[in-house]
Amino acid sequence: MTHARYDNPELAKAMYRDMNAESVMEYVKVPLEEAIHFEGERAFLVASDDLLILLVFSYINFLGYLYKGSDKPVCAVDFIRDYLGKIDQRYVEVGGLLYVVLRHGMFHLATPKRIKLRDGKILDVSFHRTGRREDSFKIEKWPEPRRTGEIIDIYRLTLDIPLLYRDLLSAINKYIEDIRDCQELSDTFSRALETRRKPERVESFLGRSYTQDSDIDFIMKQISNL
Repeated sequence: MTHARYDNPELAKAMYRDMNAESVMEYVKVPLEEAIHFEGERAFLVASDDLLILLVFSYINFLGYLYKGSDKPVCAVDFIRDYLGKIDQRYVEVGGLLYVVLRHGMFHLATPKRIKLRDGKILDVSFHRTGRREDSFKIEKWPEPRRTGEIIDIYRLTLDIPLLYRDLLSAINKYIEDIRDCQELSDTFSRALETRRKPERVESFLGRSYTQDSDIDFIMKQISNL
């Protein structure tokens, strides 16, 4: 006799959603928690602010892919606005700016990007570790000397790193809850997991400006010797 739970399509779907939700916990949240530990509000075991920002935005990129099924930047920003925005409305308002300034800046230049605003003012980002929400997302004016002797004002958006990390964990929890409740979200997650390691045709790889035939010739020579 077939077990009743397999005879009920809705129950089977609910079980599959639960399985996907547990996968997010196991493969996303738990590794992030294991990678970044802190005691109290400020004492991260990983000392570098740069490394923490790189790790946080690597996970945001991955979560955007799982959430929307695409690795386009807009998907990561959607995750920031839709899920971190549930923790703090200010992520909704400046999620795209944070992605450009922090993700693009840190990944490509090892420093946050600076933005020249319409009125000519320069926007920068600075970090602190008080762990207090009221200290984050504030704009402060800092004088900055130049080699010419000139001093210009830099406007810095302050972000609290422990808070950003905790907000990301809380956002992941909300995403997990939504996967348990929403079949469409669960299905998108499943498809994303299935396709994220789909092989890319070598012609596409070689069609990029920074690749050359020797990249593949090296591999093919090693394979031929096996």
